Amino acid sequence: MNLCPFARPAMTSTFAIETVGAGARESGEYARVVTREISRLMACSFGEPATTLVVFEEGCVGDWSTFMDGAVREAEVMCEEMTDGEVTVVAFHPQAAFDGESACGNYTSRSPLPTVHLLRAVDVDRAETSWYRDEDREDIRERNVEYLSALGLTELKRRFARLYGET
Repeated sequence: MNLCPFARPAMTSTFAIETVGAGARESGEYARVVTREISRLMACSFGEPATTLVVFEEGCVGDWSTFMDGAVREAEVMCEEMTDGEVTVVAFHPQAAFDGESACGNYTSRSPLPTVHLLRAVDVDRAETSWYRDEDREDIRERNVEYLSALGLTELKRRFARLYGET
């Protein structure tokens, strides 16, 4: 749906997708993947955007709350310890839901599979500076919520179901 105006530049430069399966957190595989990707991101040239998606296979991390308290929190701690905030985490999950957010607004953080997005603060800052250069531009999240709300909950559910091969 092209919700993130910053995604395309990162996808054409230094971009990685790592998939982890059942037992990845318990075996230490997840920690090794996150550690390797944090190190890779920090080694990339600051002249080009760099990002990593760590995608969990279906059924590996439980519901939204379990995901946030487990895999996401673990990645946040690792990012803080290894980079002092230079690499940050954004979480996506099929059941993403935030207190006070509309049903449509929650879809801004939904994905077909649980995903930990690792991105560098320098890239976020650069993208936001570019986006907000035009003073009339609205907040990205607000813009996305408005767009998704205009589509409507029924349409969002239909599109999401298509991702799973449901009709």
